Formats: sequence, C-alpha cells, structure tokens
Amino acid sequence: MEKELLKYLKSQRIMSFITSSSNKPWGATVYYTVDNKLNLYFISEPNTKHIKDTIKNKNVACVIASSSQRVTDKKIGVQLQGIVSEVRGVTKLKQILKMWNEANVGFKDVINYENIKKRVIKSKVYQVKPTNIKFFNEKLYGEEGTRTLSI
Repeated sequence: MEKELLKYLKSQRIMSFITSSSNKPWGATVYYTVDNKLNLYFISEPNTKHIKDTIKNKNVACVIASSSQRVTDKKIGVQLQGIVSEVRGVTKLKQILKMWNEANVGFKDVINYENIKKRVIKSKVYQVKPTNIKFFNEKLYGEEGTRTLSI
C-alpha cells in the first residue's frame, strides 16, 4: 500500500489543509511536496489563519484528490490526520525547499532559502507528519475500496 500511496501523493500538487481552533474549523488550499516517509511539506505565511490555528492546535486534517476526476471515474484520493510543525535548520530547510520547487516548478527564484533568510518573503516551511491515512483507490481496491495506514 505505501508504495502506491507515495506514488499517488507525488503525482499531486494541491492539498486541502484543515485546522481547528476553539472548535471552529478552517480550510486552506496549499501546494505541497512529500518525502519518502509520507511527510507532507508546504509553504505559508505565519500570519495566515490556518497557521495561527496550528499554534493553538497542531492536529490537522488534509485532503488530496485530483479535481479532474469525474464522478464516473474510479475514485482515488487521500484523507489524513497529522501533526503540523515548522521546519527548522538550514540543511533541512534547503532540502525541503529543493523538493518543493521540483514538485512545483516555476518559483525557485522566489521561494528559496536565501529569500526566507533575508525575509524577502514572509513565508515559512511547514511539515505535516501523518498519524492516520485513508487511501481511496478503486483501481487497486475495488468499488468503494480503501486502505488505512496508522503511523
């Protein structure tokens, strides 16, 4: 399951990111990348509502699915729960930014370590470490087929 899940996650770019503070959920859409351990990484400004929410509650939910799927297609997508944290450390930041720019081509002159360090951009890098993943894949698992991975 993990091999097919990782392949699917690497084929997508956009993630719905759901936070909650004071029992009031909030959703945001972010561009992401994923490492081989199924950790998801995205870039966002610290003053956004979704990041402010994570300061109060690090538990998040994420949904990844292609918007080009038709209702008649075999369903494929991911729902997950995880813990969000800010990525720190020069080596780690450079590694994640390189991965992010390889997955999301066209912004490496803007979204890079030097611009974050010099505060040319206000954005920071965040990690979602999954704790529970539900992988919908009717091609692999049949109609209404899913597999769940608890990490």
